[in-house]
Order: sequence, then C-alpha cells, then structure tokens
Amino acid sequence: MGKHEIDKETIAQIGEELGIDGIGVTTAEPFHDVYEHLVMYRESGHESGFEHGVLEERVDPKTFFPEAKSIVAIAMAYRTEKYAGQKKPEGLRGQMSVYAWGMDYHKVLKQKLELLVARLEVEVGRPIVVHNSVDTGPLVDRAVAQRAGIGWVGKNCSLITEKHGSWVFLGQLVCDVDIEPNEPSLLPQCADCPDLCLKACPTKALVNPFQTDSSKCLSYITQMKGLIPEEYRAKLGRRLWGCDTCQVVCPKNKDVAFGTAIEFDPEPEFAFPDLMHLLELSNKQFRREFGESAAAWRGAKVMQRNAIIALGNMREKAALPKLLSMLQQDERPEIRGTIAWALRKIDAEGTCEAVAEAFERETEDEVKQEMAWAVKLREGGAEA
Repeated sequence: MGKHEIDKETIAQIGEELGIDGIGVTTAEPFHDVYEHLVMYRESGHESGFEHGVLEERVDPKTFFPEAKSIVAIAMAYRTEKYAGQKKPEGLRGQMSVYAWGMDYHKVLKQKLELLVARLEVEVGRPIVVHNSVDTGPLVDRAVAQRAGIGWVGKNCSLITEKHGSWVFLGQLVCDVDIEPNEPSLLPQCADCPDLCLKACPTKALVNPFQTDSSKCLSYITQMKGLIPEEYRAKLGRRLWGCDTCQVVCPKNKDVAFGTAIEFDPEPEFAFPDLMHLLELSNKQFRREFGESAAAWRGAKVMQRNAIIALGNMREKAALPKLLSMLQQDERPEIRGTIAWALRKIDAEGTCEAVAEAFERETEDEVKQEMAWAVKLREGGAEA
C-alpha cells in the first residue's frame, strides 16, 4: 500500500461492489487551472446564478474543509436499458430532460456516497471526516471528475466517460483519508468533431468550444423564476425541464452502454407529463406526484409556466377553456403573463377580447406588456 492509507485498486473494487459506474480519486490540492476560467466566466456574464459564489472555494477544497487529503469522485449512468423502449403516451404531453425521468439523482448518489464512507472507515479502521456533495457543493464537479480520471470535458462542457458517454451524474467525497490518486483523464477527445453540439444548440448558449453562456442555456431557462424572456419561448418547444440537445448530437454518446441502476428507470409521467393535468395541480399535489423526480424542487409554478409555453408552441386549441379560466382566476403574475402569450399563439382573434379585458384589470406592468397585443388587435391594429 506504500505511503497511502488506501490504494486506488481498493477504491475501484469498492466502487464496483457498490454499483458505482465510475469512480476515481484525486488529491485535495487546488484546481489552479480552473480559477482563471471561472473568473472569465463571471466577468463575461455567462453565469446562471446557480453557481457557488466564492471562487476560492470552487478551486480549493481546503478553504471550506481544512482536513481534506483526498477527493473521491463518482459517476452514475442514468440512461438505463428501459430508456430505449420508452414511448410518449397519448395526449397533450410535454417532455422532460432524460436525467429527470427516474428518481431524484441527488438522493441516489448521496446514498452511494454514504455507503462509500462506511466502506472507507472499514478500510482505515477509524471514523473519517468527510464533506460530500451531489451537484450542490462548492467544487466544480467536472474538473474533479476529470482530474480523478473518470472522463474528460467535451466541447459541450459535459463530462464525457468512455463507457457511458455524458449520460452520467457526478458526485464527490472530500475526506481526511490519504488515498492513492488516479491519473487525470486525457485531454478532450473532440478534435475530429465538426462542432455538432455548438451548431445544434437552440439558443447558441455554447458560444465557443468548451465555453457555455449558462444564462442562455435552455436547461437553465426552464428552471428560472418569473416570466421567461420571449426570445426563448418558441425555442423551448415542448420542453418542460432541461434540454438534451447537445448530448443527443454528440458522437461520443452513440452506442454507449446503458446504466444498471433501477432507480433511474423511466417513469412515464416523469418523462412525458400530461400538460393539462399539470395545470390542475396545487403545489402540494405536484410535490406528491413529482416529488421523487429531480425536477420537483422548483415547485408547481415553474413547471406550469413551462407547460403553458408548450401548449402555446403546440397551438393547441383544446387548451383554450382551461387557459382562459386561469387567465381570469390565477393569482400568479408569471402565469397570467405566460397565458396571454400562449393565447396569442393559439388563437389571437378568438381570445382577443378576453385578454383585452384582463389587461384592464391587470395591476402588474410586466403582465400588461404580455397582454398589450390584445388591446391593439381589438382597436383594429395588426396582431403583434
């Protein structure tokens, strides 16, 4: 075993026994190469707002965990074999990103990390001190996973593994155990790809290879609060949560192995939610039905807003009675404003009067802006 308390072969064996698809170790030394990138990312205005705020903590684990000696990175593949046979049910359906089709990955990976801690304590024969995280910690997950040898970061800014492509969730365990580190992954293996992900991105959020403007990414857009800027609404299509476009077109995701974690087997109602049913749910009902999904944390309002946009993009007249009723009764400004936009898309002539009347009652300026088209149309102007 030499100078390390645990060797990397033992870690690999533990990972296999725990059903972890990818596992690797790196030191707790700072990620100096990441700092400059993070500064540029912030100064360019490309942050989404979900990022950890203190840059020093994002690159140096010892700033928030002084006992740190090693970081164990894990990856879990979420496209299981049942993904291939999943078909959209009948009816007016939206679509969720594949990562939200099964159980909430935060819960699944945290359970794996807890089991990993127990195994490490057996190996070293003492209680260990840890800081674990799944998508919510200070460190840059992809940088940790790459330096731990799990995969490399592609042009689409996703961590790509050899076996499962980028269809993986990442977690990490910072601990006070000296573990033999793995060799970092090779440099990005995207040289032969003609920038397929950049060309396919609906909003051009991939501004350059390996560079994302997260504020334009549809995955972020579906999760943001308030009214979604109009420039993004049509681009959302039927998306309710997340976006998989840059992963779907990636050559490194072709013919990759399926994951085996049954927790990520797709639930039909998670994958393709019924849009009209979504609009009927209270927040409590929404959390009861979707609480096990990774898409539940924002609550019903965000998902219902996105469902209304999907109905508008589908030009679905069957939704008109419900939308008109909500326009009159819903107390949430972003819902009323989004409905006004959707009604214009579905049937501007037929809903003009109802929206114009709602405009007269409306007290929120940004909502009135969404309704102004109806006043103009009623007064004989062209439909906006």
